[in-house]
Amino acid sequence: MNGILGVRAEQAAVHWAIVQGTLNRPILHAHGSEVAPESYNEGESLVWIRKRLVYIIDTFKPAKVAVRYPEGNAQGANKDWAKARCRVEGVVLEAAGSTNLPTVTGAMRTFGKHSESNSPQEELKRDDLRGLNWSEHKDSKLREAIFVAASLLPKG
Repeated sequence: MNGILGVRAEQAAVHWAIVQGTLNRPILHAHGSEVAPESYNEGESLVWIRKRLVYIIDTFKPAKVAVRYPEGNAQGANKDWAKARCRVEGVVLEAAGSTNLPTVTGAMRTFGKHSESNSPQEELKRDDLRGLNWSEHKDSKLREAIFVAASLLPKG
């Protein structure tokens, strides 16, 4: 297995992680945050993000992509920043689709079910994820990318 690419989008940026191993023993292979240059308009930012994602996919050759969506009851869904995040998520889906990768999408509770976690939000607060030390990764968005990728790993 080439691992799972987990993605957490935000306005003009994506946080990503390549996770390998098993559900019970995830291994963080690579990670990063891609933030479009501030001088770019929205269209230029979306193109830039797509190119970065395709590069990540070509480099790491993941077997699958996991995209974390906001919770269905998230406040501010009609705000401009929330709509911009949705557009970035659409670019993530298009980039994965253009490379023929299967994609799983959903809110944290969806990935919590995949990972057999009763409380994904509590797991995000811990210093490790099933033996994976992520204490140096304090950014919650990066942790979410790691978690959603790890949740799709095979049991073992």
